[in-house]
Amino acid sequence: MGDVLAFGEALMDLISTQVVSSLADAGQFQRFVGGEVTNVALNIARLGGRSAVVACVGDDGFGRYIRRQLEAAGVTTDGLLTTSQAPTTMAINARQTMTPDFIIYRGADAYIRLEEAHKEAIRTSRVVHTSAFALSREPARTAVLQALEFARQCGCLISLDPNYHARIWPDVANFQDRLREAYRFVNITKPSLDDSVRLFGPGLTPVAYAKRFLRWGPELVALTMGKQGVLLATNDDDFYHIKPGHAEVADVTGAGDAFWAGLLTALLDGYPPPEAACFGQMVAEAKIGTVGPVSQLPDRALLYRQLETIKGETITEPPQTWMAD
Repeated sequence: MGDVLAFGEALMDLISTQVVSSLADAGQFQRFVGGEVTNVALNIARLGGRSAVVACVGDDGFGRYIRRQLEAAGVTTDGLLTTSQAPTTMAINARQTMTPDFIIYRGADAYIRLEEAHKEAIRTSRVVHTSAFALSREPARTAVLQALEFARQCGCLISLDPNYHARIWPDVANFQDRLREAYRFVNITKPSLDDSVRLFGPGLTPVAYAKRFLRWGPELVALTMGKQGVLLATNDDDFYHIKPGHAEVADVTGAGDAFWAGLLTALLDGYPPPEAACFGQMVAEAKIGTVGPVSQLPDRALLYRQLETIKGETITEPPQTWMAD
């Protein structure tokens, strides 16, 4: 049985080699495997877990590069489709220590489909993970919704990253309805504060944002807030503040995907949600101290030993200013 099946987007990331304020100031770029769900699968593998990707790339050099890199990292690529209908999707990113500036050139990612072989992979997975990016266009949206419904029937844990951005959704008028369709099947979600503002507007407290997601159906919401740490909320009205560590921030690109990998890994290893969220933050902090995507993450057993020493001080009650809903 596999740990995590990542069902959604695989793309080519071109990231500026210099830290710049916007793409207008970027001169040189380096290529990396990208896509939220694909990066989660890569990070799961780097933590010693078993992961697989179901996605679609173009029949081109970037598509072949993505496949080679995933296989080299130990990610199962049997479900990685290739299409001649469009080139591999590409993202151009400005390296930043805050929210990155980016441009997306959409292509092959939208041509994912649910095949019988993918259903067998779902049957033998513990978690099925996807993203709002994967839901942003047809025919991928239908394939993802079919996969989530089948995963729920199979008893899988289902997680969704609500990485909504207006630039990648052509049908903006009903994007919340589309997301709610997916959330009917979801157990765990991890919005960032930026995601929450884009979905629900500015000015709400962290607890209010978390409750908006809980109303859509998941049992567990981990709201990541950068230097403010993480608010963890459950559908039993339990709230926890995961305080941030003291990691030096070199590059925030991919921090959310690293958090996801840590959170899911710890949950699958039997840790309760607050400790799993703390572990996710530890993995994310290992990432943000490194420029560019990490090729390896700290040893999982070592991180668990560190978790035992810090959890008492790190997992606390949320500040009262966060609690109004």
